[in-house]
Amino acid sequence: MNKLKNITLNEYINYLFVLYAFLLPISRAGISILTALLFVLWLFTKDFKNKIEFIKSNKVILYFLAFIGFSLLSLFWSNDVISGLEYVRKYWYFLVVLVIATTIQKKFIEYGISAFLAGLFISEILSYSIFFELIQWKNVSPNDPTPFMNHLQYSMFLAFASLLLLNRFFYENKMKWKVIYFLYFLIITSNLFLNGGRTGQAAFAVSIFVVGFLNVKNKIIALLSMFALVLSIFYTAYHVSPVFKTRFDTSINEIHKISQGSFCTSFGARLGLWIIGGEIFLQNPIIGTGVVKDMNDFVKIVEESYPNKDCIKHLPSYHNFYVQTAVHLGIIGLFLYLMIFYNLLKLKIQDRYYFTLMVIFVSVYSVSSLVENMFHEQFSAALLALFSGIFIAQNRIENEV
Repeated sequence: MNKLKNITLNEYINYLFVLYAFLLPISRAGISILTALLFVLWLFTKDFKNKIEFIKSNKVILYFLAFIGFSLLSLFWSNDVISGLEYVRKYWYFLVVLVIATTIQKKFIEYGISAFLAGLFISEILSYSIFFELIQWKNVSPNDPTPFMNHLQYSMFLAFASLLLLNRFFYENKMKWKVIYFLYFLIITSNLFLNGGRTGQAAFAVSIFVVGFLNVKNKIIALLSMFALVLSIFYTAYHVSPVFKTRFDTSINEIHKISQGSFCTSFGARLGLWIIGGEIFLQNPIIGTGVVKDMNDFVKIVEESYPNKDCIKHLPSYHNFYVQTAVHLGIIGLFLYLMIFYNLLKLKIQDRYYFTLMVIFVSVYSVSSLVENMFHEQFSAALLALFSGIFIAQNRIENEV
C-alpha cells in the first residue's frame, strides 16, 4: 500500500498508457475509456503548466489542434451544423496525443510498443481461428476474418506492425531475437494477405521499400532485396490465400471495367468519388463546403451531371481523406492536415530505430489514407494518436537529456 501511495500521477499515466496501447487493436470501449481517463488524470498532474509550454512549442501538436479547430470553425459555413458536429466529435480521440507526448517516460515507450504488438497478437489468434473455422466470432466471415474492426483499418494495422517487426529485425544484434522478430513478421504478413483489405497490402508494398532504404546502406541492394521480398510474398499469397487471389483477380477485372467506362466496382466507385469530389472542391477551393457527415452535395451532383455514375451515390464517404479534407475544408484544411505529417517527419530524433519507425509509420498511414478516411475512424485515429504521441515523446526525452 505504501508503494502505491508513493506512485505519482505521472507514473499512473505511464502504466495506463501501456494498457491503452495493449487494448488499442482489440477494444473500442478500451480506447474510449482510457482516452477519457488519461486526459482527465493529465489535467491534474503537478507539472501541467510545463506540459502546456511544451505543447506550445511542438508544431505537430499545434497542427493537430489547428486542423481540429478549423474543422469546428467550418461549421459556420456548413449546410448542416448538427451533422458537422457529429463528424468532428470523433476527433476527441486525439486528446491522448497531448498526454503521451508530454508525460510518457523513456522505458514506457518500448513497453507501449510491445503491448501494442501483444494486443495485435491476440487479434491475430482470433483472425486465424476464424479463417480456419475453428471458432465463430459474431458475424465475421472466414473469407474476411477481421474480429474487431473494419478490414481496411485492420489491414493497415497489420501492414504497419509487420514493418515495425522487420525494422526491429535490422536493429537487433542477438540472433535469437532476430529469428523471433522475423517469424512474427511472417505471421503478421501472412494474416495481412488472408484478409480482404487491399488498403494495407498496398501500403505494405510501398512502405517495405522505405524499410529497405533506411536500413541497408547500399541502395541498389536495398531496392533489389525489397523488390524480391515483395515479389515472393505476393506470389506466395496469390497461390496460397484464396481471399487474396480472389481480390487480386477482381482488381484486374475492375481496372478493365474502368477502362470501358464502368464505375460500378470497388476501384471504379472510388475513382468516381474522387472525380466528383474534385469538382466540388473546385467550386469551394479555399475553405471548402464545411464539415458535414452526410454526402448530400455529392449525391446532388451525381444525379444532375453524372447519371452514368449513379451506382456510387449511396457511398458514405469519399474513401480518401485527402479528397474528403479538400472538399470539406479546402486548401487551408488540406494544408493543415499535411503539415501534421510533415512536422512529424521533421522531428529531430537521434535514436535511429525510432526515427526509421517514424518514417515507416508516416508512409503506411499516408498511403492507407489514399483509399480510406483513416484520420476519421476510431481505431485508425487512435493508432495515429498513439504513435505520433510516442514519436513526440521520444523527441522530448532526447532534448531533456
